[in-house]
Amino acid sequence: MLHRPRIPELAQRDRFVRRAVNEGRVLTFADEETASVASQKVRGRTVQLFWSSTIEATRWAEALAGNNDLQQIALAAFAADLLPGIAKAKGLVGTDWVSDPIEAEVDPLDLQIRLKTEAMTRYLKEMCKSGEVHVVGDDTGPRLTPAGPWSGPDQFLHVFAARTDAERHMQQTGSVRVISDPIIDFIGGTLAWAATRARAVAVEPIAGAGLLEIKVADFGRQLAAAAGAP
Repeated sequence: MLHRPRIPELAQRDRFVRRAVNEGRVLTFADEETASVASQKVRGRTVQLFWSSTIEATRWAEALAGNNDLQQIALAAFAADLLPGIAKAKGLVGTDWVSDPIEAEVDPLDLQIRLKTEAMTRYLKEMCKSGEVHVVGDDTGPRLTPAGPWSGPDQFLHVFAARTDAERHMQQTGSVRVISDPIIDFIGGTLAWAATRARAVAVEPIAGAGLLEIKVADFGRQLAAAAGAP
């Protein structure tokens, strides 16, 4: 059973999430096998170590591995590939580890969700920069689609900042076209249409790391706020 994290651990975890998303990468040792320690909190579990700060990563590489050789891992690879792998191995993640008695030992799938949530701000800014939101549709208009090929009957409005991603989803779901709406039209038209039809808006703010489900009204507020931001 994982222990309940305390305030210093939460602050350390949240700082790591903010920096990782802002920098678009995390750091670990060049030899990944040396970048792990036994959990201080859960007997028999291993904590894989990552940092958001080059200074701290270098310091602990010298202390634990005997050298200062680091590797950068792109945020998408970290969230989409490494975290699920650590979860499968029943490991934990040490975020900005500094060998204190109180250390953040984070469930990898919880960390993945937090990274995706933090990345939403940047994703919405990408939409606003292009001025358009892309969805799939058919001759009658926008189309709702399942969360994935093996998911249940719930239908989602999948939205994309990049048209190429929408085109890929179109091919995967058998839709016939991509609809690209100006943001104001999307909020007033497509989202209003989806409000009574879709379970939620589905967004993938980190490529390959899986979808976030956001209530239609909440997504509309977030997008409107991002569009109005300087």
